[in-house]
Amino acid sequence: MTAWILSVAGAGLIGVIITHLTEKTRLHKVVRTASTYVFLLVLVFPLPSLVEKGADLGSCNMFDSSVEYDEGVLDVTDGAYFSIVAKSLEGVLRNDGYETVCEIDGSASGEKIAVYSVTVRLIGEFSDSSVTILTVRRTVADYLEIEENTVRVYVDENKR
Repeated sequence: MTAWILSVAGAGLIGVIITHLTEKTRLHKVVRTASTYVFLLVLVFPLPSLVEKGADLGSCNMFDSSVEYDEGVLDVTDGAYFSIVAKSLEGVLRNDGYETVCEIDGSASGEKIAVYSVTVRLIGEFSDSSVTILTVRRTVADYLEIEENTVRVYVDENKR
């Protein structure tokens, strides 16, 4: 089936190129007609054997259930997704009055999203940092719908 698709595409491409090259000659109409007939012949030629034997659609891997993913692409996609979520989380915490830098580590494939860890760096000085850390940890866990033990909060007093 794949060979047939490639031969149809090849015949069409060659026909278009040859027709385009002979555009300003007297043979243009003959070449165009011949190219059309060759394309139709390549298109229709395997149909009797397909009807007789049945089409093998599996040769195109259309119905192959074993999907393989490129790990490099998944890492980039996961990184971009979690970067957007981290920026959104920073916005939520900014609305609560905290200046933060957030990093999220996890995996996102299809509808399955797993957050392995969240690191939140609080910027500024706080009168009671332990209460602030607990509040931020709870806010992050609620926002991301994860367990509080996966959230790490650090206070960075020197950066402003």
